[in-house]
Amino acid sequence: MRWLFILTTVGTILLSPCKITQAQEAQTLPTAPIETRAAAYPNRIEITVKISAHEDLKIAQDMTIAKGQIISDRIPEKKRLLAQKKQLELSLKRVLATSIQAPPKPLPVPTVAPLPPVNYLEQEAAIERANIEIALSQEEITIKEQEIEELSQIPDLDPIILEHEQEKLKRLQLNHQIAQSELELARGKLETAKQQREYQEYQFSVTAARRVEEQNQAKSFYQQQLAQYNEKLADREIQITQFNEKLANVQNQIDNLQIVSPYAGEVRSIDFLGQDAEGLITVKILLKISITQELPK
Repeated sequence: MRWLFILTTVGTILLSPCKITQAQEAQTLPTAPIETRAAAYPNRIEITVKISAHEDLKIAQDMTIAKGQIISDRIPEKKRLLAQKKQLELSLKRVLATSIQAPPKPLPVPTVAPLPPVNYLEQEAAIERANIEIALSQEEITIKEQEIEELSQIPDLDPIILEHEQEKLKRLQLNHQIAQSELELARGKLETAKQQREYQEYQFSVTAARRVEEQNQAKSFYQQQLAQYNEKLADREIQITQFNEKLANVQNQIDNLQIVSPYAGEVRSIDFLGQDAEGLITVKILLKISITQELPK
């Protein structure tokens, strides 16, 4: 963890010449803030760091160090955090690779073909023809009955003639009955056609209502799928945000594990002050710095 350093001035520091041997070149690795303060002696700085173990300390007393040189590096904790970072990156990669397909829009329900116009012309024409046949046959029967009546009034009329006319009357009466039957048949066909039309209209209304219901069900199902799709998208965005936040936090901890010196100078003393509640060891380092460097004010 990068340790927050508070740069405070305890007093005015008097600068005096100080010989410093050639030090390491400053590194460009991420640097963690450290706690420094001016010491009670001229051109000396106290640096306070926290380490997990003594092996984390990378300097020793009387060592000359350069500005930016590593003071402490908590390697075991860094390895643990790097493994955690890798796991988080893999989890984030899996989430990003997850494909969430939008639901297909419902297909339009086929419309019901309209019924043809009502047409009873054929049946009505048959009824009309039957009525005409009945009227004509009735007229012929009436005429024939009158003829027979007149013939029966003739004295000494050959009976064969009268019988012959009566046979004609019977044929006319039979034709009349046939015409009446044709009329009843035509009326029945008209009634059947009307009933079929009523059934077709009923079936049409049922089918149309069913299509509307199917359309409503398809629309409702699509809305449910769309809501689930949007919920999955929102959940994935939340997961991505959470993983990015965790990665940033872990990276911040990794960056803060390595402490570098803010100044070049000579390590005059190293004091181990004890452990805190988290088991970290507090170390106070007294650094004699070069007079050519700007001191904290």
